[in-house]
Amino acid sequence: MALQRHRVRTLTSTEHPPPSATTAPPPSATAAPPPPQAAAALLPPPARAVLLLPVAAAALLVAPSSASAGTASCAPAPHPRTRDCTTSPGLSGMAARPNARTPHRRECRCWRFVRPEGLPGETALTGISAPSSRTGWAVGRAGTVPLALRWTGTRWRRTPLPLPDRTALGAISAVSANDAWIVGSSADGGARTAHWSGRRWTPGTLPASGGKPISARGVAARAPGDVWAVGSTGGFAGTMAVTWHFDGRSWTVAPTGSAPGSALNAVAADAPDDAWAVGTAGDRQLLLRWDGRSWISTSPPRQAAEATPSAVAAASPTNVWAVGTTPSGAALVEHWDGHVWSVVPAPLPASGRPAGARAGRVAGTPLGATAVVTDGQEGVWISGADAASRPYLAHAGGTSWEVSRPPLPVAGSGRTSGTISALALVPGTPEVRAAGTFSTPNGSPAQALTWTNTPRPR
Repeated sequence: MALQRHRVRTLTSTEHPPPSATTAPPPSATAAPPPPQAAAALLPPPARAVLLLPVAAAALLVAPSSASAGTASCAPAPHPRTRDCTTSPGLSGMAARPNARTPHRRECRCWRFVRPEGLPGETALTGISAPSSRTGWAVGRAGTVPLALRWTGTRWRRTPLPLPDRTALGAISAVSANDAWIVGSSADGGARTAHWSGRRWTPGTLPASGGKPISARGVAARAPGDVWAVGSTGGFAGTMAVTWHFDGRSWTVAPTGSAPGSALNAVAADAPDDAWAVGTAGDRQLLLRWDGRSWISTSPPRQAAEATPSAVAAASPTNVWAVGTTPSGAALVEHWDGHVWSVVPAPLPASGRPAGARAGRVAGTPLGATAVVTDGQEGVWISGADAASRPYLAHAGGTSWEVSRPPLPVAGSGRTSGTISALALVPGTPEVRAAGTFSTPNGSPAQALTWTNTPRPR
């Protein structure tokens, strides 16, 4: 087993003013990375160590407890409001994938939030989709009212959504600026859809497959005539995992063959004969693969059989990622290589604090991973939160995780907390968008928030 060296470093995430401001991105966001000697000089002495980590030549599999990491602080970017973000390189056992791309420093440093304007009361976002840099969607709720936001290229704008009050929106997926699907669950126990045709949202329902309540949690629109939705349906024996397919004309039920007590949380589609749906069957993972004819159950990793996957991303038949929560509440990260599922070490160790960090900064167990999206070049982004409810975004493009701390709005003297619920990649670019919620310590209602790793539009 070969050894590879990984330098420990931290990147800086800059908190920007609201999108209406005209502040230009900090100069450091586009500057070239310093040479290794200069970068090392920026680190405090305890963080200048080099970790020697074993890297398996042909496997991604390593138990989560074997991950090693370190932290340090780079010089902050010259912006009046900055925060350090920690990075956790040191993903032992993760072999470098062909064409894997190391993230540019700007991608890790330039996370900024974009706060939707004009949303009164409590708001939250549960889904996001980004078919291009100039368009995109985010969905969630404003109080008990379903919420849909459209990205105009510079800001989020609310659009009327003809769905009943108290409809819980699960996800959104857009093929293009004129073709997007939302799925959700209404208070009357039905599964709802809404389709965007370029001018307005058209409401609809998903066909029943058993009893109520019917819950729709995930959607993946690969093409106008190839859209999947997943969830569960009720019955006397308990919930049953269900999938629906849209062929361009109508929605139909596609049987999963799952037993009672099962439910699906998310779906991803890479090709007409390659789609994935993840959820649970009793207390075990349910990992289903569509082969073009039927859903086939695949075996979860033995050491994570009882975990709960909540999100999935498929780049190819040999590169699929799923994330969620382990029975202990820690992050679950696993990878499909075309043959088997393997557990990949999570960005934060079980303590919720990267190795080498000062004691007392973060205590307890980090929350599970919340979302995942591939980066278009064999790498992957995931989101999660530490034990202090501070969100992180982590990128793996080879043998290590690069962990960024996205900024949160400043309110009062206490620590603002946040949650990232969904991630989306703009096709053909390194641009990633995230959607979620932030809360302030003063008891104000939670508010919807989005993040992006692109510089502010000029």
